[in-house]
Amino acid sequence: MSAQRIVTIDLLRTFAIVLMVIFHFIYDLKFFGYVDWNTPDGHGWRSFRHLILISFFLCLGASLHLTHAQSYQWKKFWKRWAQIAASAGIITATSLIMVPANYIYFGVLHFIAIASMCCVLFAPFPKTSLAIGTVIIAVYQLGFVSGLWPFTTIRPLLPAYSNDYVGIFPWLGVVFLGIYLASTHWLRSDPFSQLTVKPHLSTWLTKPGQHSLIIYLLHQPLFFAVFGGIAYLTN
Repeated sequence: MSAQRIVTIDLLRTFAIVLMVIFHFIYDLKFFGYVDWNTPDGHGWRSFRHLILISFFLCLGASLHLTHAQSYQWKKFWKRWAQIAASAGIITATSLIMVPANYIYFGVLHFIAIASMCCVLFAPFPKTSLAIGTVIIAVYQLGFVSGLWPFTTIRPLLPAYSNDYVGIFPWLGVVFLGIYLASTHWLRSDPFSQLTVKPHLSTWLTKPGQHSLIIYLLHQPLFFAVFGGIAYLTN
């Protein structure tokens, strides 16, 4: 059975991907010396990044529920998982070449690959997922577990600062909450579908969210090519 297409989820994913492109554009402005803003670790910028991650991970959990709630679609799952895992490997390899002192060993795509495996078996059980997600977030907020777990034991072998790191805690909890969210009447009623009643508007608003992986992989190389070209021509 195919997953039900929920326009609201596509819109939320589009929202996340647009914010991510803006975030990385501003980060690259700083990287190439055009601005001196404290991106990405300044207070406001950190909150901006958290908004992006919350949006992406709620969508991940929701998609798992919509795809696997009736029956597990293992062929579809492992095909998508392989794409994400391979992309994560490319990100690590590229960052090792570009920024070896701050390479990405567990970024967004690495997290999505692990979170997908952790959460897929709970996809048909939204109430259980709600409880698990709440506990994961709570134990992190109460300080019972580090956001660096399980890398705490090998911390000396890893870069002191990574250009992209997403901790299992608390973010795995957000994916579990996404599973529950997809089961609610509010999301099932697709509340924002009326925004896309016009075909052209629907395409513009939902297509980026439906192709978020390819946008994620291509936008940074494109930015670096443009900014690098400008730097080369102006020096």
